[in-house]
Amino acid sequence: MEKRWLYNEAPAETVGILCEKLHISTVLATAMVNRGITDPAAGNRFLYDTVESLADPFLLSGTEKAVPRILDALAKGEKIVVYGDYDVDGITSTALVYQILSDLGGDPIFYIPERQTEGYGLNREALEELIKERTDLIITVDCGISSVELIEEFKDKTDIIITDHHEPSDRIPDAYAVLNPKKPGCAYPCKELAGVGVAYTLCRALWRERYKENLVGYTALVALGTVADLVPLTGENRVLVADGLTKIADGCSCGLQALAEVSGIDAAQVTAGNIAFSLAPRLNAAGRISHAEKGVFLLLEKDPLKARETALELHELNKERQDIEKAITQAAVDEIEKNMYSDDNVLIAVGEGWHSGVIGIAASRLVERYYRPSLVITVKDGIGKGSCRSIKGFSMYEALTYCKDLLIRFGGHAMAAGFTVLPENIDELRRRMNEYAAGVLREDDYIPVLNVDAVLDGHEVTVDTVRELCLLEPYGMGNGRPLFALRQARVYDIKEIGRDKSHIRLSLDSADGTRVNGVGWSMADLAGHILPDDEIDVAFQLHVNTFRELTEAQMILQDVHFHTDDIRLNRETMVRVYKKLREYLSQRPRQVRLVRRHLLEALPDFPGHVLLAALQVCRELQLIETVCREDDIYYEMPARTEKLSLADSRTFRLYNGK
Repeated sequence: MEKRWLYNEAPAETVGILCEKLHISTVLATAMVNRGITDPAAGNRFLYDTVESLADPFLLSGTEKAVPRILDALAKGEKIVVYGDYDVDGITSTALVYQILSDLGGDPIFYIPERQTEGYGLNREALEELIKERTDLIITVDCGISSVELIEEFKDKTDIIITDHHEPSDRIPDAYAVLNPKKPGCAYPCKELAGVGVAYTLCRALWRERYKENLVGYTALVALGTVADLVPLTGENRVLVADGLTKIADGCSCGLQALAEVSGIDAAQVTAGNIAFSLAPRLNAAGRISHAEKGVFLLLEKDPLKARETALELHELNKERQDIEKAITQAAVDEIEKNMYSDDNVLIAVGEGWHSGVIGIAASRLVERYYRPSLVITVKDGIGKGSCRSIKGFSMYEALTYCKDLLIRFGGHAMAAGFTVLPENIDELRRRMNEYAAGVLREDDYIPVLNVDAVLDGHEVTVDTVRELCLLEPYGMGNGRPLFALRQARVYDIKEIGRDKSHIRLSLDSADGTRVNGVGWSMADLAGHILPDDEIDVAFQLHVNTFRELTEAQMILQDVHFHTDDIRLNRETMVRVYKKLREYLSQRPRQVRLVRRHLLEALPDFPGHVLLAALQVCRELQLIETVCREDDIYYEMPARTEKLSLADSRTFRLYNGK
């Protein structure tokens, strides 16, 4: 997919001041300026703030009412229920508040709705049952802000304290107390806390009121939920995640240790990336496939053997989730292609009986494939349940608000949301969502953007540079790993690598004469477009690679812009190329790199990139096929009898007649 590179222009004077005052390199200072850090004081806070610098928890509106009520309930031995949500943010929030209340001497219970039958947030049947069981106080975590009518109905039957971080509507529920930094008039400075961050702020206030000291610890759960919920890793979120990662490394939770172990991760070196791509999906699988309470039990578990047993169960559930997700994603893609929706401003795929626990992931896969805001809807028992994922510049929450008269209910954030809808309203929802997108998105918004922090020279690609950049960690939403570019580099060597040869290793001679190396994961197709001595630009992140006691800085390629000859293909060219291939491959398969070399030597009157394009045409028409073996990747020529049309090749159509 085509990507646009936007080069950030950090003012040289500002960069110089940060370098001088903070004693850091130009590379690090430039990355910080690109993240909005322009003065030394802010830079010092960014690099060195700790949990001791968190804002006063009582600035969170509603805390002044919630804290005495909770402490009074603890003192009287009242029945307290922590009412959570089934995603990782909700699971960690539930475990956190449950643990704090227990450590304050209480005997709480927790309740998480079942995803398929109860859905997100507060529901009438659950509240009725909790009141029937003589619950004195309900504390919601990661939910409740949209339950205006339910709170009104039940507020006189039990006390309800809401802690949430989702966007509030025009009406704030009339609960005993409502804690949400996005609530109008709330003075808490960090507005982008995850649900677990809001819950942790309440816990800090409880601890300080009871013990007259700051709460220490418990941030492992906060880190897990914050990263998983994709809130910006800036400000307090970044501080909490950084502290939580150290707590995980210290072995503060046998449940997290077990989860890391079954995920193949060294808990002592866990990163935010490990949480996002390994730990969180396994914990999420509980709520998607089974019941989210399994995740809470794991996080609260004290017995290492029981923790491992539960972690293994979640690991197996995640495998099941992956299989279901692949099937639904493929079905969604098939529907979009069949109905020619792929060029819509917003994609909507609908299926009967799709598993509601994984439609959000399927929506994410559609965004990855098409780079369009995407909604996936499953219809069951006459109700459509949808999950949405968005792209930069398109607020999914605002888009659903635009269509709210068509929806039964909805909620969420700019980048992710959920809703329910009657099936007869889906076609109008499609029309209305596309109408809204037409008014807020431009053509360029549908092209993924890479924001390049700086253009480097080859001599700046060093181990010392990589290690200094680690001061920016933890990376995540709003604080991504720095992206750099190397321009006008000459290709020294390119080779497919990996068991299935789906990756590439690239050696480049930079403009300043320094040779640098990089890898491109799942970028093996580039080998069919690039030749040694080509001039290319690469966008990359930096990583330290150690192999056989040799440590070097390595580029992790994110995109490549290459400048090839003016390629023209016609029938005569394809006939000559095909004849040479047939001669060379008639007896046996041959290594891809040898086939390329043979064509370049056998047809020297053709530009090299014309021959590479011709090879691609042959692959698209299945005149040659790729075979992976343990030692290398091969081309073979299968027997074919049917007639083929060159027009069936996308590459031929692209370069024919130029």
